[in-house]
Amino acid sequence: MRTLLAMLCMLAGALALPAESVDSILSRMDQAAPLFRGVSADIQMVTYTAIINDKTDETGTLKMQRKGSTVRAIIDFSGQSDAREIAFFGNIIRMYYPKLKMYQDYDVGKNADVLNQYLLLGFGSSGKELAQSYEISAEGTEKVAGADTTKLLLVPKSTGVKEHLSKIEMWIPANAAYPIQQQFYEPTNGNYRRVTYSNVKLNPSFKGNLELKLPSGVKRRGS
Repeated sequence: MRTLLAMLCMLAGALALPAESVDSILSRMDQAAPLFRGVSADIQMVTYTAIINDKTDETGTLKMQRKGSTVRAIIDFSGQSDAREIAFFGNIIRMYYPKLKMYQDYDVGKNADVLNQYLLLGFGSSGKELAQSYEISAEGTEKVAGADTTKLLLVPKSTGVKEHLSKIEMWIPANAAYPIQQQFYEPTNGNYRRVTYSNVKLNPSFKGNLELKLPSGVKRRGS
């Protein structure tokens, strides 16, 4: 029995796909980036808060559109108990709470470019752009949602970015130019957020600009 188990382990190791090189993945992203106009996907987001050892699991959808240097995105968690939709329009983040029939706007000002960088991370970013902003290394292979992936570790080069993120992990499927999963780590406190993507559709047809349409009677918080 021990011999059989050892043979099975050896066979499993022999069949495992080797990790792709960082250069190979970044080159594929370079080829895909100029063609990127948008993406839609189902998402599962796990938020971990270390101080209370709590994990919150949410499911929703993502829509993102890029026109030139303009990025617009909507994340819809309206099916959750904490129902909300989050819209990213340039330097404005709009939070809409359908159960409260209320919305609130936040102006990110000069941080809009950094926000766009995070939104496009792995979707529409070229390999050269990622290499300019992060130290990137391959961390082996893993199966994620049934797909063989290479796990990349990205460590920010910018001191300003490091104040908000200590590192990012991305799982890239073989022969794909986008992640199937991302994990964002906050510095010092042990908190992280993991996002897993499924039913990914690249360059879907959006009519006009991506908009968050609010029903009548919705009020702005604070007004």
